[in-house]
Amino acid sequence: MSNRLEGKLLAFDVDGTLLNYRGELTERTISSLLAAKEAGAITALATGRDWGALVNLRKQLPDMEFALCTNGTEIYDHFGELIYERQISLEMAKELVAAIRDRIDGVAIGAGINKGIIGEPEVVNAMPPGLEIPQDQIVDDIVSALKPAIRDLVIYHQDYVHRLDELFSTMVDVCNGFDVAVQYSGLPMMELLPTGSGKGTALAWLAQHLEIKRENVVAFGDGLNDLSMLEWAGTGIAMGQSEIRVQGAANLVIGTCEEEGVAAWLETQINA
Repeated sequence: MSNRLEGKLLAFDVDGTLLNYRGELTERTISSLLAAKEAGAITALATGRDWGALVNLRKQLPDMEFALCTNGTEIYDHFGELIYERQISLEMAKELVAAIRDRIDGVAIGAGINKGIIGEPEVVNAMPPGLEIPQDQIVDDIVSALKPAIRDLVIYHQDYVHRLDELFSTMVDVCNGFDVAVQYSGLPMMELLPTGSGKGTALAWLAQHLEIKRENVVAFGDGLNDLSMLEWAGTGIAMGQSEIRVQGAANLVIGTCEEEGVAAWLETQINA
């Protein structure tokens, strides 16, 4: 037998890809990731989560070599050293919040700052399992809590799911003239990132940093925030539960996160 993973860079989304719907990382998935590394692959997380929200996952996956955090605005190495970052200036963030509130009623806003996140109550309540925000990071007014080293802004609206395209279009219009990009988040929110960031851009930087060719990069994801890296990678792999836009951007669709799709695919490559 031979393996097809030697020399490959494997980038894994977290929620809905490595983790199941209950926020669990199964033993089979842990074993398959370790086997991939032993087979010569370089492994990386590529998540909308900030570095601080990966504490438990990093304990379960101590051999994971890189983490692309906050949808590609930061990359950390195995030792927690920041090797790549993009930021939104404090002044711009305050101007953005004012512009958003002026155009869209009923929004709640959060911000990724340093290695953590702060947010208004509605943002916190919309977080998925495993993404809890400490009580002292919950604020009534995001503007009063903003400070330098802002990675992103997350925008929550109670009608997000039902008015997604309308709200996204309005947000793009609001942000016209600001040096930010609007993108769908892995959360039920929209996200404002520094222009030139995103999972695809960060993954391309990491591949170049490691001198790995694009055709030797494999990316796994399930959400709209994974589109850029699925499209950029030599092989983009969508989870079986992904919506049609995500599946359409991928080269391959595998089993769902509940079916341990990542583990099943890795096993076929290692035991080829």
